Amino acid sequence: MTETTGAESFPELFGVIQDYAQGDHNHQVKALRVISAAYLPLFEVPPMPDAKKVVEDVLRANDFLLTDPETGGLEPAAVDAVVSVATSRLDPEDLKWGAGCLLDVMDALRRRAQTEGYETYVLDADDVLDGLESILAADIVEDAIEDVIEDALEGEV
Repeated sequence: MTETTGAESFPELFGVIQDYAQGDHNHQVKALRVISAAYLPLFEVPPMPDAKKVVEDVLRANDFLLTDPETGGLEPAAVDAVVSVATSRLDPEDLKWGAGCLLDVMDALRRRAQTEGYETYVLDADDVLDGLESILAADIVEDAIEDVIEDALEGEV
């Protein structure tokens, strides 16, 4: 489990998310959906506890291919949760982690297509690529913010 430092917001919600993430498929999907909605860049409140381990544990438990049992396609919450956690703090390490997770998902999609083949491969791969695009955009924004802050600090000196 991920340790909290006490400065994070909503530790009780994070505890529920952790419990759900260790449950059955439906609980795991619900945990990822809550993470997707709760981990947004909010600058007026302290950040939520770090959920990278929770998200990655759910993905690993499903060999990075969490699927919707009804459609057989990739569960959108898997991509959404990675993107939300990766971009919520605009931290370069979080962004790198998110890109790595989505590349693992893409690799799992590729393996499945090679061994089984499946109808929604192109749609699922497109969702993962959209997630990678969001992380890349956040990385560009993070760099731009750093440049503006640097310029502002240099102007004060």
